[in-house]
Amino acid sequence: MAPKKYPHDITFVSPEEEKLIVKCIYGYLKCGTFVKVGPQRYVLPAKFRRCAEYIYNMRVRPDDTWVITFPRSGTTWTQEMVWLLQNDLDFKTAKEVPLYERFPQLIVTAQIPDLAHYLIRANFMNLANFQGLDAAIRQPSWEAIDHAPSPRFIKTHLPLSLLPPNLLDVAKVVYVARDPRDVAVSYYYLQKHIGKGIVRASFMEFWEAFRKDLLPFTPVVAHANEAWQKRNHKNLHFIFYEDLKKDLSLEVRSMCKFLGREYSDLKLSLLVDHLAFDNLKKNKTVNNNLHNDQKAQFIRKGEIGGWVEHFDEKMVVQAQEYLRTRLAKVDVRYPTIPCSVTDTDCWESEKEVTHL
Repeated sequence: MAPKKYPHDITFVSPEEEKLIVKCIYGYLKCGTFVKVGPQRYVLPAKFRRCAEYIYNMRVRPDDTWVITFPRSGTTWTQEMVWLLQNDLDFKTAKEVPLYERFPQLIVTAQIPDLAHYLIRANFMNLANFQGLDAAIRQPSWEAIDHAPSPRFIKTHLPLSLLPPNLLDVAKVVYVARDPRDVAVSYYYLQKHIGKGIVRASFMEFWEAFRKDLLPFTPVVAHANEAWQKRNHKNLHFIFYEDLKKDLSLEVRSMCKFLGREYSDLKLSLLVDHLAFDNLKKNKTVNNNLHNDQKAQFIRKGEIGGWVEHFDEKMVVQAQEYLRTRLAKVDVRYPTIPCSVTDTDCWESEKEVTHL
């Protein structure tokens, strides 16, 4: 079958926009350019142009399992759960083989700026050990996944509209969403963590880029809404990060049902214990700590409502306006935003929330 022509426009961001993006992602290293893709204008590294059509035309397999999220929305947590449920709770392999090998990321190669190729080869700041980046520069990640043996487990931060159009008709897909304010905080610390001093943007500057939909994979609300609109599809399981935190056992059982898996109560209790957040942080194959690099861990605090500690009064007002305008255009509703975002009294009370 002849490949389909790529249906989305891809345009470069403006010089002013790129300056802000680069400051938040690469710091003072002028090594990246960015584009906007499709009707929602998703921000992606310019290198995405090399793989956009390839990914759109990728052959989806019936035994594929995909996990799709916006960054910092519970991706790693969900990947570990899904992989174990789909692999007969093989804890031995899960404790020996890194998650990024068992459940590779689709476009990680496109996210690596050209300069970083040299840094990774030199293992500068232990970068080669972070999320398997060394393998991603040897072979494009999308090609490695395309040729991988079945069954495949695929992670991506791309929205549904930029993935193969028959994905939901063929494979199992899990989508995880999280309160955008907590996402912004976690996303910021990830970039500071990866940059190790190179990324010098303050959280206020990072939030400015986030709320203007000028960070990779934004706009976050539109991203989640694409999946929300398909939540009743038999092959899509939509969950909120906050629900995982609220009742992990319930969500594990719900995932079992979606994947068509059955396990005894005892085995499921072992899985829940394995997935407990404190245990996950200590898990070297999940938390990028196989090389005993305590500074390169991938999992952070996992809080709900942690944004309150990072937003000043001005940023709270900005968040209110941000969510009001974004949510007015879509169907998705977040469990941590239970009232109208235009209700000032509601927002003032929300600032007083305590962490779960």
